[in-house]
Amino acid sequence: MGKVSFTRIDNAPVFRKIALGSWNTVGDPTVYGMLEIDMTKSLQYIYEMYEKHQVKITPAHIVGKALAMVMRERPEINGMIRFGRLYQRKDVDIFYQVNIPGGGPDGVKKANLAGVVVRKVDQLSIAEISQQLSEKSQQVRKGEDKEAGSALRTMTKVPWRLMKYVLNFTSFLTYDLNLNLTRFGIPSDPFGSAMITNVGSLGVEMAWAPLVPYTRVPLLLTLGVIKDAPVAIDKQVQVRPVMKLGITFDHRFMDGVHAAAMSKRFQQCFDDPWNIA
Repeated sequence: MGKVSFTRIDNAPVFRKIALGSWNTVGDPTVYGMLEIDMTKSLQYIYEMYEKHQVKITPAHIVGKALAMVMRERPEINGMIRFGRLYQRKDVDIFYQVNIPGGGPDGVKKANLAGVVVRKVDQLSIAEISQQLSEKSQQVRKGEDKEAGSALRTMTKVPWRLMKYVLNFTSFLTYDLNLNLTRFGIPSDPFGSAMITNVGSLGVEMAWAPLVPYTRVPLLLTLGVIKDAPVAIDKQVQVRPVMKLGITFDHRFMDGVHAAAMSKRFQQCFDDPWNIA
């Protein structure tokens, strides 16, 4: 049997480079879960917000608000680990992943994943979350966001085999030592309290995403595409629009009690989004 045929990729997006430096083991305290959410009321809310106020709301905005409310009510899950000890955050900041389209020199379309952080989400309305996320996402896509652009340019210069060590070292400096590295192109607290990624925008029905060690984020949510599915309503089967929500969390912060409380709160928020706006 001959040798395996492969070619080294030298012009891959910087996200792939970062990913290779992020994980080298499957041994971690990660727990995975899933929620199926009836989106009937939320879709009605989204429609009304656009018709009455010309505000474009997406499920990701509602998820962000619901998540921020849960973290405000259960502040013990809003934290990070420094020097082997738990620390609680003062604010609820949500990191949204953003896809940045681009093109390569060979004509093949490539894309990078970046992200923006919406600060103090628990104090914002859903409409305000939508506005801030839209503005920051546009800045990232146009290359006008100084923090995201500077971070991507910095990581582009790091050699592949050193990426793991650079990521872990900058995380140590930023979070453990709490140093300000903005002068070196590293944003201050770039990942916030929790992460949200919308795989539904890619047509994916369900996914779980891995926690990223150097971000110090203990909770990550993935939003799937909304699809019609049978739902039991008052002992009757009805077809409703359903979204699957993947939940990945650090077992050092959360347990089954927290997960149950989160599930209940999320259901309440999506059943009546008008009262969480």
